[in-house]
Amino acid sequence: MKLMSKIENVVRNFYFAKRSGIKTTSELDKRIIDDALPAYEQSLKTQSASVQPNIWRIIMQNRITKYGSAAAVLLVVLYVLTGNSGRTVWAMEQAIEAVKDYKAVYMEGTSREGAFECWGRTDDTGEQSKDFIVKISNGIVAWVKDGSSFAYVPSENKVYYEKAVTTGFSQWLGSELLEMLGSIKNTKVMYGKDPDTGRERVTIMSSFIDVTGPKSFIIEFDYETKLAVSLKQWDNMDRSGQPAFHAAKIVFYKEITDSLFAVNIPGNPTYIEKPLTIPDENIGLLSNPEYGISIKGLSEQQACKKILTDMYQAVIAGDIAAIKKLSPVTEILDDEFIRSFIIKTGKKDQIVELVSIGEIIKKGHSKLGSIAAVPVVYKRKDGVKMEDKMIVQFRNLGGELSCVIHGPYGISQQYK
Repeated sequence: MKLMSKIENVVRNFYFAKRSGIKTTSELDKRIIDDALPAYEQSLKTQSASVQPNIWRIIMQNRITKYGSAAAVLLVVLYVLTGNSGRTVWAMEQAIEAVKDYKAVYMEGTSREGAFECWGRTDDTGEQSKDFIVKISNGIVAWVKDGSSFAYVPSENKVYYEKAVTTGFSQWLGSELLEMLGSIKNTKVMYGKDPDTGRERVTIMSSFIDVTGPKSFIIEFDYETKLAVSLKQWDNMDRSGQPAFHAAKIVFYKEITDSLFAVNIPGNPTYIEKPLTIPDENIGLLSNPEYGISIKGLSEQQACKKILTDMYQAVIAGDIAAIKKLSPVTEILDDEFIRSFIIKTGKKDQIVELVSIGEIIKKGHSKLGSIAAVPVVYKRKDGVKMEDKMIVQFRNLGGELSCVIHGPYGISQQYK
């Protein structure tokens, strides 16, 4: 795996698979595994001494709550704990209430690339990652500023950037995430005490295979505060060997100073814009001719507007079948999960109005064909306007021109 591909996992692996929400038909399982394992095995064989320009995907950028991709079915797995040996129930409702006032988080630990520390802060809604910075001991720094993401690579004296918030927490570590976690099952839960502090801990262990390969993890919560305090993640099923990522310390804050997000880059580095790409592991799902829409006679802009209009109208209408047809990567999610965390039925952030679909802002290519990123502005039930940048995949399948929605380009941002 290339150095920067490994760095992508530094913080994004705070999110782990919701296996109970995956449709387990044998055909779909085979397709996903056939796509995932060869890519994963190849990544283990490929080592690169050079730094690639995708470092800032430190956090999983494809939000599972916004038509996320198969590779984006990565969530922190948390079971709604029941009493054990007479203990008081560790209720999800209590955890949700506990985290509401916290608007910032700090993490420190180690990865295969070295020691790291990062800071993150929410936007005005308290639900979306806005300000973020991560520093790695090899000198690499990644950060967000004014809606764009940057990564300084000292060995190249270059700053790679893109005009989207692709660094940060794809799902803020707050109440919405905890509500999502409450539906996840099939993990091992243990109670114990921190040997250094004597405080009670809740330890969760799990493993799974997704399109990026096998994963296993251990995450610890403080029993009293209901907040995550540490986690370890491995790229295998049995937690063997050195962890790919170990956040030895996680601290939540109600507010933090702006100075923590200041970046001072030495010298005069070259700035290079990162190309628009999508993971190769998702091509199998995106290439199914049964999904998407025909775009015969349409320009790329017209095609993007049509399919994105159809998608957001489907979300507003609660039409799960249409959502899956337009964005095939959602096929792996069960209907209840889509209803709760994409449609968001009855929630304050439920989409109620499509405001506008903008012009294509960026183009790129995948193994399937050309792709385009398009801004979409919508209004939520609580009146807040948000902007997504969505990636549309164009296809030529047997001479038939069509397109599908891959998923979001970066993290949703409050629109002002």
